Amino acid sequence: MHTSNQICVQTVDDEFLRSHDVSLRVIRFDLAHPVVGGNKWYKLQHNLALARAQGATRLLSFGGAYSNHIYALAAAGADAGFDTLGVIRGELVTPLNSTLAFARSQGMQLIPVSRADYRRRSEADFLLQLQQQYGPFYLIPEGGANAAGVQGCEQMAFELAQRVPDLAHCEIALACGTGTTLAGLLRGLEALCHRRELASQPFTRGFAVLKGAGFLRHDIRHWLSGEDVTPSDERWALETEYHGGGYARAGQGLLDFIASFQKRHNIPLEPVYTGKLLQALYQRIEAGHYSPGSRILALHTGGLRPVW
Repeated sequence: MHTSNQICVQTVDDEFLRSHDVSLRVIRFDLAHPVVGGNKWYKLQHNLALARAQGATRLLSFGGAYSNHIYALAAAGADAGFDTLGVIRGELVTPLNSTLAFARSQGMQLIPVSRADYRRRSEADFLLQLQQQYGPFYLIPEGGANAAGVQGCEQMAFELAQRVPDLAHCEIALACGTGTTLAGLLRGLEALCHRRELASQPFTRGFAVLKGAGFLRHDIRHWLSGEDVTPSDERWALETEYHGGGYARAGQGLLDFIASFQKRHNIPLEPVYTGKLLQALYQRIEAGHYSPGSRILALHTGGLRPVW
């Protein structure tokens, strides 16, 4: 698959930001590819290359009925010539929602499993059962959360460096589901500093969209450990109080914020990731967490589909 190379930087300008003397720009990674946009594009690239190098012809992964990952994998796998299997949490309700209908239209075989079985998705015995039933496959974990996914997300740092001349003086902000994107971004930024292509590493702040997501700090540190490049904890943070009630929970306040933001700034948002991110940033600015003159780069990581 080839990127559409439409990634751009959009400046957000309104009276609220001016009154707090805070600069906010949105990096449109959602435009990296017309179908597989956002961080999913980066998470899948190295996984597909590894699958091909290992001689695999079939990809298997996991997701819920509205999973961005399942949607992206179905399209990317079909385009790259792979058979795809999507293990879906819960029953398949007919007619299929637009996410699953699209996945099936791309040739993905949908495999519904009980919530109890879905919780076993990392267990060797369960994976062996799937292999015996459906044949050999290259496994991509839920959300693309593996070493290859982290490696792919390093490219996002390089894309930022090409488009943001004052990157070293900014704070980067992004929504986090598994922590994979944040870990890859940190590794990429550190590599740029190591190669002296970046004067200093900008601070990166992740906003968890899951309730009780403190465990992600351990996962992120895991992705950052044991490698040549190991970013310090001093250069990043994970905020866990802006989940809005939990994953995919969208209260009326969030929906109103998204509608207003889109109308004023012509930047489309969705309520699971980037909508929560932008709302959290406005809340933090209002609470005085950013000093005058602060520069914030918010990463739009995709998820824009007619399923919300």
